[in-house]
Amino acid sequence: MAGGAAVAYFASRTPKDQHLRIVLGDKATSVTALNVEYLTGEGDSMREVHMTYEEGKAPRIVSLEPRLPDGEYRLKIDVDTREGRRQGERRVTLGGGTTSVEMP
Repeated sequence: MAGGAAVAYFASRTPKDQHLRIVLGDKATSVTALNVEYLTGEGDSMREVHMTYEEGKAPRIVSLEPRLPDGEYRLKIDVDTREGRRQGERRVTLGGGTTSVEMP
C-alpha cells in the first residue's frame, strides 16, 4: 500500500508535457511579443518562454506545451503591443487537459 502511494506521489512530481493556451483574441493584431514565466507557489521560476511576432501576425490563441510537474503555478505574462507593454499574472493548476488563460 505504501509503495503505491509513493509511486503516485513521485508520478505527480515528474515533469510531463502540459497544455496551456494564452488567448489573445481580437487583440492579437496589435501583439508584437509575448513572454510567459511559470513560477511555483514559493516564487521559483520553473520555465520561461519569449516569442516575437511581426505586427499583425500573432495568433489569436498561443499554444504552449511546457514540460512541468502537475501543480499550482503563477504565470507572469508580459504582452508587448503597438500601444506599449501589458503585464499580468494568472494562477493556474496544471495537471492534464488543456488550461486556457486570457491575455492581461
